[in-house]
Amino acid sequence: MGRYDPVTMLPLRSALASSVFVLVAAVAAAACSSSSNDPAAGNDATGAAKPRPVEASPTFAGTVEWIMQERCQQCHSQGGIAPFPLVTYEDVKGVAAIAKEKVVSREMPPWGAFDDEACKVSHKWKDDLRLTDDEIAKIVQWVDSGAPMGDPALRPAPKTYPPIALANKTHSFPIPQEYEVQGGGPDDIRCFSVDPGFVQDTWIGGVNVLPGDSRVVHHVIVYVDPKGESVAKAGAEGSYRCFGGPDVSDPSLLLAWAPGVPPVDYGDETGLKVTKGARLVVQVHYHPSNVSVKDRTAFELRALGGKPTWAAQVILLGNADDDRGPIKLLPGPNDPAEGPRFVIPPNVAKHTESMEVVIPETIGGFPFPEVSIRTSGAHMHWAGVDMKIEVERRAPTPTQPAKECLLGTPKYDFNWQRGYEYDEPAEKLPAIGPGDKLRFTCTYDNTTANRHVRKALAEQQMASPAEIRLGEQTLDEMCLGVLVGVRRASLAD
Repeated sequence: MGRYDPVTMLPLRSALASSVFVLVAAVAAAACSSSSNDPAAGNDATGAAKPRPVEASPTFAGTVEWIMQERCQQCHSQGGIAPFPLVTYEDVKGVAAIAKEKVVSREMPPWGAFDDEACKVSHKWKDDLRLTDDEIAKIVQWVDSGAPMGDPALRPAPKTYPPIALANKTHSFPIPQEYEVQGGGPDDIRCFSVDPGFVQDTWIGGVNVLPGDSRVVHHVIVYVDPKGESVAKAGAEGSYRCFGGPDVSDPSLLLAWAPGVPPVDYGDETGLKVTKGARLVVQVHYHPSNVSVKDRTAFELRALGGKPTWAAQVILLGNADDDRGPIKLLPGPNDPAEGPRFVIPPNVAKHTESMEVVIPETIGGFPFPEVSIRTSGAHMHWAGVDMKIEVERRAPTPTQPAKECLLGTPKYDFNWQRGYEYDEPAEKLPAIGPGDKLRFTCTYDNTTANRHVRKALAEQQMASPAEIRLGEQTLDEMCLGVLVGVRRASLAD
């Protein structure tokens, strides 16, 4: 089945060698979240708090603009990542009908994690973007009543939002040279070797990716190459093909990025370790457009001053193709006679694939420590529409339930992947330990009712959906759970 990697805790065949683990969750900062101002109050000209109005008949000035400031303008403003602003009355009124449609369907704000009958999460989410039912009702009422402006005196004071960037970055590394992505070709997965120049062990407390050309950059992963083997592999060409992983000894994961993933800030007391003298391998998955383009993607780091109190750990689990390894694919619909296989048939709207793993007693010869989970995330491709992550504990404590759903994403959208951080103190975070069982259940819609499938078919000039299997190409699929855990840093770190 493949050897275990001590960071990912995955057999390499189902992780590094046959998967893209796209998406390290934002642990402290999140894109498109509200500003630090009180969401229920603006500020008047003197800086004093301005109470939020209560209107029986919603207007822009007294209701809708307040909602836009809290939920939407971080992205939909000057310098935000959205394609148009939602700042002025004219901005919002001009898209009122489509805004109503998007908030009713909960496509906007972009947030995939919702409770349903199959998964009820018992923890609060940090930077929760979800509109309340009352806020949605008020936006609908405002649009249906003709989108009135209302009394300008009720408007909140304008807000400014910091750019979505890694605060206090200490290092910035572009890939060594421009790389030309040939138009109209197959997906291209390249690895670039970067020397960070770390002459001592360095702990990283923040990471970010700056995609060079967002039209073709499908994902970016940065690995730690402790022995510097990537230099020879890159050679004079400056890069090498690296389907699945960096193809170096004992790699570990430093960061990953996919569309919608904001900068990751672990704070000053939590970090990931890069050993002295290590190289960094930047894996870029290019999904070509119709024309050739040149890309020079970069990534940013924020180094800490020393060893932090807490060591962060990225746990990547899933992508099982059969039931013969430590990560077992469970029996499901349309399996062949010889046993479970990951196959999504065409023209099926609610196909599921489920897999389980039992946390081992040891990892790399050391006892597996109990890990507190700060963030959960899901990664699938175009056909994915929902993922559930559940834990069944072997020996639950009085404060931890025997069974718990950690994440459900019934509004999953590949274009808005993100991590979901629990807004809980350390002692109330969900934890996993040896003997605990994790289950991942992914749901796919491989029909033309899925707009992402329609887009993929158009790109490939295909008339109808085809069978989908597990793989790394954009038109393949995945079922990958991402857990960001923390534990106290030890003398061995």
